[in-house]
Amino acid sequence: MHPTFRLSYSHGVARFAIDVTACWRPLRVGMLTVAVELTRALVNGRGTDEFVLICSRDRPDSLRDLDCEAVFSPHRHELAVKSRWLPAIEPLLEADAILYPYWPSPPFRRPGAPPAAIYVHDLAFRVRPSEVPWQQRVYFRAVLPRALRQAGAVIVPSETTRKDLSRYYPARELEEKTKVIPEGVPSSAPAAPLPDGVEPGFILAVGSVEPRKNYPRLLAAYRQLRGRGAVPFIINGRPGVPQLVIAGRRGWAYGDTLKRIAAEPGVRYLGHVDEPTLTALYESASVLAFPSLYEGFGLPLLEAMAHGVPAVVGSTGALPELGLGAAIIVDAEDTEMIATSLERLLADEGLRRKLGEEGRRRAKGYTWASAAEQVHEVLGRAARKPQGKAA
Repeated sequence: MHPTFRLSYSHGVARFAIDVTACWRPLRVGMLTVAVELTRALVNGRGTDEFVLICSRDRPDSLRDLDCEAVFSPHRHELAVKSRWLPAIEPLLEADAILYPYWPSPPFRRPGAPPAAIYVHDLAFRVRPSEVPWQQRVYFRAVLPRALRQAGAVIVPSETTRKDLSRYYPARELEEKTKVIPEGVPSSAPAAPLPDGVEPGFILAVGSVEPRKNYPRLLAAYRQLRGRGAVPFIINGRPGVPQLVIAGRRGWAYGDTLKRIAAEPGVRYLGHVDEPTLTALYESASVLAFPSLYEGFGLPLLEAMAHGVPAVVGSTGALPELGLGAAIIVDAEDTEMIATSLERLLADEGLRRKLGEEGRRRAKGYTWASAAEQVHEVLGRAARKPQGKAA
């Protein structure tokens, strides 16, 4: 399919491009969810402005129904798209600004390229480098500094990520063009039946099986919980410690974690689940266990809050900021503290209800429509701001 370009546009109408070349991936997790949900909200709330999608080969299935123009890269691989195709195509789009909601903008941009607004999801590769794949560390260390300098605007999802950005890339100019725009509650599909063998009232963990998600300590805490037996849990009319249900794809460097999950009594690993199943899990869980070692935002926590599910979350990164009043905050490296906090929530129905109600209340303030409105304004300001020559 060949790209088509607009020849002209009406006075007073802005034209913005969105890079969705990463959105061909079939599993909607993390940054991909952000890119898809934000793009849909921007296009649906565009008013009189125009949006064009920059796609890899064809429109992603998740964005196929959007009524807007699209251009198509002949490449699929990120490096080919960023190093060759995007720099050539950017000046031809006749866009007033380009949004990069997934990866940073191309490191080398040609003169005439529109101002770029880049989304920095987190700085895990700097904050906790040992828990990030080496390929990502190399890529971001090479690409992000230049992208930050060139950007007309920088968007981060939390105050935590803004502080991390200031810490590792201190520059007054960067601080002035950085805007905190929280993510929204992802669109929820109607609930499917629970997977066979999963009983309502379980402890739920959502996230890829990788070092940063801290599953080995969660498993150890769950083992402690099952071994205590001092508190008579009654969850949904059933006595005893409920199941621990884990929903998340295999990530990287998980070592023997999957074997340990399979060998732990009371633990059920579902792997990656589709949207209807995920909805059913949130609707039927009693507690979310999310003792992550670092998050730039924390979509699983926000989704749990929207369903009124109280949580136990790690104390580093953005989780305390997001879950204020809706979660128990723990030292994610302290297995005993994780176990004790889970025990406290499971034993106290009133506390679960209180935190769950606060979570629902807070989650109402996190919408993709609101995020898109703010991003739209950022794009408009970036387009009007005088730009230096692209590097």
